[in-house]
Amino acid sequence: MILYVLLVVSILLSGCVDITDSYKPGSFGSTEEEAEMVNAITEKYGDMTRDGNPRLLEVMMTSSINNFIPVDKVLKYSKDSEKLYVWFIYDNFNNDILTIEWRYLDQDYLIHTFESETGEDFGRGAFILEKPDDGWPLGKYNVKITGSGVSESVEFEIIDGPTESIPLDILSDNIGSIESDSGNVEGLTVPKSGFEVKETDYSFVGEWTSNWGDMKFERSGNQIIGEYTHDKGRLVGVVNGDVFIGTWSESPSYKGPSDAGDVELKLSADGNSFTGNWRYGSDSASWSGGWTGQRK
Repeated sequence: MILYVLLVVSILLSGCVDITDSYKPGSFGSTEEEAEMVNAITEKYGDMTRDGNPRLLEVMMTSSINNFIPVDKVLKYSKDSEKLYVWFIYDNFNNDILTIEWRYLDQDYLIHTFESETGEDFGRGAFILEKPDDGWPLGKYNVKITGSGVSESVEFEIIDGPTESIPLDILSDNIGSIESDSGNVEGLTVPKSGFEVKETDYSFVGEWTSNWGDMKFERSGNQIIGEYTHDKGRLVGVVNGDVFIGTWSESPSYKGPSDAGDVELKLSADGNSFTGNWRYGSDSASWSGGWTGQRK
């Protein structure tokens, strides 16, 4: 009898396929961050549910994504970065195919191309490139997003140093511009400026000579990223009228208080020079020295 039962069970089990799976979803539903994002996007671009031409918005590089929201905006990645993220918003698409092309510009080398189908109307995109076994070559890169007759791209750089990023608070003029009188850049508090702010038609963008070496400023939305030759210095901050407010940092550590601190600069009336102040760290009530520059 026991042998008979075992034989029957064996026959029954021979046609049985056991299947199982497990999945842990990320946070979803209506969160405070999601609501803030929707409100900010609607305020800047209007009702995303309206009909219109296809468009790609807020294309940016970031060091991480939390609940499909970028945590910062990156212009320069460390060569030790494990992953590179590109993030964007698409609108007025209808199950169209988007191509996301990653290219190493220094050698015009096509690294990889993603292809992905959009949803109906609007949504967000996030695509990740993982570090190759031999590491990232230093230099300039580009991500180009194309679909339904429109295209947008963003450039970034891989450097031999720490990642340079700007934290994204709440989505605003450029999905998280730092407020002009507060916020965090490179782990330092952006100071309130002592300068009187005036409107100007001129910009800090361009090349300068200064008492801290040759300088170059680039604009990214409402942020300004700068470099200067003394100790491979870097500047990160925001512009309010004719005043730049932010932080400086230098080799070897690029960290405060000895190798980083606050800075404020004010453009001249003709836009061809600036004067300003710098200090070590962010805690001091007084400035450590002056900063002057002349446009090249």
